[in-house]
Amino acid sequence: MNVSLRAPARWQFFVYGLIAFIACCGAFVGLSASGLWIDELFTVHLIHHNGGLGEVFRRALTDTHPPFYYFLLYGWTRLAGLSEWALRLPSAVFAVLAIVAFAAGTRRVLSPTAIAFACAVAGLSEFWFHQSQNTRSYALCMAFASCLIWAAIALRKRTRAHPGFPLAHWLVLSVLGLAASLTHAYLLLALGMVLLFLLLSLSSSWRLRAALIITGLVVLAFNAAYYKMMIHSSEQDLQNLWFTNSVGFFKMQTRQAFYSLVPGRIALVIGLMLLFGIQRKCAGNSFFVFDELDTRWTTALAGFVLVGVIACGIGVSLLVAPSYSDRNLGTCAPFAWLLIGRLYDAMGPRGDTRGSKILAVLVMLLVGAHLALLRGRELPRTESWRPTAHFIEQLPGCANQPLPVILPYRFGHSNTFFRSLAEHDFFGYYLPSGAPTQAYLPAELAARRPVDGLPQLLASRAANAESGSGCTLLAWGVHDLQESSALKVALDLARQPGIAPRRVLMQEFMTYVPSGLKWVQIPEGYVYLVVPKAASSRVEPPPSPIIHLQGNEATIVGDRVVVDYLTSYTGSSGPAYTVDIYSIQRWTAHKPPYEDFLAVHRLTCDPPTSKDNWDVWPNPELPGCSDRPLPTHASDIGGQL
Repeated sequence: MNVSLRAPARWQFFVYGLIAFIACCGAFVGLSASGLWIDELFTVHLIHHNGGLGEVFRRALTDTHPPFYYFLLYGWTRLAGLSEWALRLPSAVFAVLAIVAFAAGTRRVLSPTAIAFACAVAGLSEFWFHQSQNTRSYALCMAFASCLIWAAIALRKRTRAHPGFPLAHWLVLSVLGLAASLTHAYLLLALGMVLLFLLLSLSSSWRLRAALIITGLVVLAFNAAYYKMMIHSSEQDLQNLWFTNSVGFFKMQTRQAFYSLVPGRIALVIGLMLLFGIQRKCAGNSFFVFDELDTRWTTALAGFVLVGVIACGIGVSLLVAPSYSDRNLGTCAPFAWLLIGRLYDAMGPRGDTRGSKILAVLVMLLVGAHLALLRGRELPRTESWRPTAHFIEQLPGCANQPLPVILPYRFGHSNTFFRSLAEHDFFGYYLPSGAPTQAYLPAELAARRPVDGLPQLLASRAANAESGSGCTLLAWGVHDLQESSALKVALDLARQPGIAPRRVLMQEFMTYVPSGLKWVQIPEGYVYLVVPKAASSRVEPPPSPIIHLQGNEATIVGDRVVVDYLTSYTGSSGPAYTVDIYSIQRWTAHKPPYEDFLAVHRLTCDPPTSKDNWDVWPNPELPGCSDRPLPTHASDIGGQL
């Protein structure tokens, strides 16, 4: 007998099932280990009020996502409160339900071992790992996608078993589809692909075909009405978000979606299985099929939906507004899980001979190794709004004083709505109520765009540093700042007339990100303080406030970077230009300091913030920004100084 026609041995089911179970349990561990990040803080803004569902709906119209998830979360938080664990618990439940619904819905089309393998891969994927503890709608989207697969399989089975109209199955599919589409726009695309595939593949009566068409039209009408209201109400500039419509961007996001759904070592396993499958096919061997009729049909459904969502997502991005992204594709992850399970049934190790048992164990080791990343559940993995706020709260002399913060300039625009949102709902969320935060653009802190009162505020903070009393906070930034752009902010602050010759101390805050099977720290949050000028030519540690952070927040206080503005050179060859010269020191715990010197061509132009000008410093290629030849490296300062 051709061994490839046998189902994978049942003992593998228990191993992969255990891996999936451990991953699911991990979703409920460390729900409060990380503070909320900016998207979660925006979710809280939508539901943190007593205005009822009507106010939730009004606020949701300022976003780009439909409101169904916000309605559910609003009702839940009326009971459980707004603590981090309460906000994230629904996502953990939805993520686990997605895997449970997938396993239940595919039990007639995949072998138990293939289902367990697909569930293990799903639970260990980066997308599922993060979304299972993210106060956003993506975990609920995965649950809906799994239920759509289940409903489609059940509807087909019902139409094959009984000639009558499947009223209950049609209603379930319709209600699921409507709720899913009002949770995320890409589930509207997924539902459309499911309905289209059913119309093309089911040889049923005209009544069912008409009913499926009615479902699609009704769901589309609800969504069209909502998006028409949203376009007129959203505070977002839908044409100028971080998405782009280039071929390279589409390829990058599709590739990122694949790797976020299939971890690195498991991608290797899948690649090897594909090679084995090709070899078997070339040898004329047939693949194992759990059910001759339903398995192939469901596999075709999953492939049709995934290809259709990718194609329609790109189409919507080109025709309506840029919106194609890996996270949006991740909403349809269960359809990819089904293909992964089918691949294991067809090409995975059978586990019933000595050689295939050894191969099966090797695959299990590669898959199970990703359980090592579960330790990240107890690590702070998100943006450092919470620890930086606790740091700011303890700064000497800063109580009830103005707190300059850097507006997340890519998240939203510098209008009144987003400035207020940043001040009160982002930076102010973890501060005492009524903390006087004030949001500024990097161009405003650099004086390229003058703001009344800001130079005087910065000068007073420098004077406080000189006298040794009072608040010395210059700025505080979290979102949209990488280390290189954060350093540019420090350079701009250091050369302000009211600050020089004092120095700027940039205190970094770290976050944990996965790297292979380990978690490593990268800088993510920044607090800028002014410190006195150096007392001597000796390299000495900068004076730093004594701050006591609790728990794991104390472990993410990173390097101190000291920027000293030295002098400027005014060029006289051709049009006038200015070059600023700085000393930069990096102080890392338990390491000797590192010092470097930098000369930078100062640009004074202030073009509007857009995708062509999203850096802290203006793009020198923009009209009116520079008459000099383009710099070789100074406009792309590395953060490793």
